[in-house]
Amino acid sequence: MWSTSRYHSPVYGQHFLDALGLMAHPGVHLIDNGRRGFKLKGGVAQRSTVFPARELAEWLPPGGLRWDDFTRVEDHEVIVLKGKKTAKTDIAEAIEYEDTPLTRRRRKQVQQINAYLRSAPIIIVPDAGQFGETKDGLPVDPARRTVRRIFNNGSWLQGGRLYDAFWETMKREDRGRLLRIGTPLCPEGERIANVDYGQLFMTLAYLEANLLPPEGDLYDITGNGSHREGWKRLSNALLLSATPLRNWPMGLSSDFPPGTKLKAAIATIKERHGSIAHLFGTGLGFKLMLLESEMLIEALLRLYAKGITALPLHDSVLVASSEAGVAEEVMAEAFSQLTGGVRAKLKTTFS
Repeated sequence: MWSTSRYHSPVYGQHFLDALGLMAHPGVHLIDNGRRGFKLKGGVAQRSTVFPARELAEWLPPGGLRWDDFTRVEDHEVIVLKGKKTAKTDIAEAIEYEDTPLTRRRRKQVQQINAYLRSAPIIIVPDAGQFGETKDGLPVDPARRTVRRIFNNGSWLQGGRLYDAFWETMKREDRGRLLRIGTPLCPEGERIANVDYGQLFMTLAYLEANLLPPEGDLYDITGNGSHREGWKRLSNALLLSATPLRNWPMGLSSDFPPGTKLKAAIATIKERHGSIAHLFGTGLGFKLMLLESEMLIEALLRLYAKGITALPLHDSVLVASSEAGVAEEVMAEAFSQLTGGVRAKLKTTFS
């Protein structure tokens, strides 16, 4: 509670504990205490939890509240440097760092993005009810409209994706069903389009090897379109892994026919992409992720300068359907700028 870490919010201190204690007092009883948090050496941790008591409804009647009645302040630190995941917990702890011109510039960019997102015309379909759960089993929180930029493996040259906004945690089908973006011609909200950098990791891997990527779908490993999602996930896993893969990544084997051997699948990918096979198992993917995040941030800032609301989603953006064409142009320009004139492969999906 009293940490001096740059990641620690000043909200949490003795005053916060005192407020929780008062709310849980039998004479007030607005909340009930849940589990008590802890943190052990090695990274194992559990947060403390509290729950609203029935008496809270007398002061905040649920029927009179809507999601846009709530707001959330920006995270205390939006530039996060994480170490390597530990073998025991598979968790990467945040690392303290000293500010440099680079970290200050990157922080300013994220703050610019967050300032736009906080006031952007992001609309949830009225009377939508629940918005589903995150992969951690928590409810999607539509008040979470800002992002953090997270770097990996203790390096400012690896990772850098934007995380944490509520639309990133929604299921794909829920985004299309519930999310709308207001525009000058349709302030009540348009259905969204997802403008995506197609085949990005493989394309960037070829450019890293000073080669132009071959024509066709780089993830269609067998040439007939079968099991494309599995081939895509395995190809990207090979680029992200810093060592040769010895076992199937979690859940990936189910994307292939029963009995498929990992060794044979990897050999098939290496045959299809022989000119960059030497890059597999080197951890290059985290460097490619940095390039991906840099071009996405460049595209976001350009779109905001044009007055177009764009929501970041890893290597793609969500925009109003009528503005998808402009988003494609801007994303193509950002890609070309960061790759020395190479043409981007863009894919737009309408909800």
